[in-house]
Amino acid sequence: MVYSHHSHSGQFCSHGADTLELIVAEAARKGFKMYALTEHCPRYCDSDLYPEEIEAKVSLQDLEETFAKFIAEGTRLRDLYASNESGMEILIGLETECLRTEDLDKLEQLINKYNADIDFIVGSVHHADEHPIDFSKERFEDAITSFQTQLPEPSTDTQSEDFRQGALSKLLESYFTSQRTLMERLRPQVIGHFSLPLLFTPQTRLASHPRALQLAKANIEFGVSYGALFELSSAPFRKGWDEGWPGEEAVKMVLDMGGKFCLSDDAHKVEQVGLNYHRLLAWIQQMGIPEERICRLERGENGIVKVVECRNLFDSMGRMY
Repeated sequence: MVYSHHSHSGQFCSHGADTLELIVAEAARKGFKMYALTEHCPRYCDSDLYPEEIEAKVSLQDLEETFAKFIAEGTRLRDLYASNESGMEILIGLETECLRTEDLDKLEQLINKYNADIDFIVGSVHHADEHPIDFSKERFEDAITSFQTQLPEPSTDTQSEDFRQGALSKLLESYFTSQRTLMERLRPQVIGHFSLPLLFTPQTRLASHPRALQLAKANIEFGVSYGALFELSSAPFRKGWDEGWPGEEAVKMVLDMGGKFCLSDDAHKVEQVGLNYHRLLAWIQQMGIPEERICRLERGENGIVKVVECRNLFDSMGRMY
């Protein structure tokens, strides 16, 4: 039996495609035992709107209304599949943002408002000092340029690469600082794409950025202390990576600290449901992650979501293809 703890649809996410119902139907067709629906929470500043949202004249109020519609449709599908012969469980979550303190205040209010329907939280950060870091290579480079302004100008051409590396260090430190703030405020059950700032610089190693590495280790230690699951995601394979999230370095740190993982496809359209799970399985085995360290979330009889160890997971993933 296979699982995913992170997904999106074009119905409720501007950079996705296909309806939520089609996404869910594909997951059932592929034999998922549990599929989580985790659309993005609203953003609360006009400056945080993405280009396609601006082009479509999407307002901040639209984002809030879209999220409300997602909760309504998600609960409808959850109830529908509870009695469906597929036997697939649906969990409803949300994926966070962490741009500024006042946004977290509003996010907490949102979670409280929909507390009866939200099963869990995917704790994700997509920005560093309010700069998007995974939207595009160009926006990532803009973020690097912004952090370069915080550094002394290089005196020679030979120092230019060190200048960029210094800016990247600042970006990583900003990211992991925001991640820690989010974790402390919300205690998300799933930590989404832990190493997201490395998306456009996959050869980078945190070990080359000592302060960022220290912050990352502290975040993992904190997550392990309250029982968070760290996402093992197949999404990077479709983005040109040859390994899954959160990458080799982070996986080894989680393992060393006794942490646990969960699976996700981070699908944004039907064709991405379960995509590259065979590659994710091969990478998991290559990394030496024991099957007992990979868990899933499950709704208990009292309606409270609990962490459960996966069983026969590797065999199930191998049979998907």
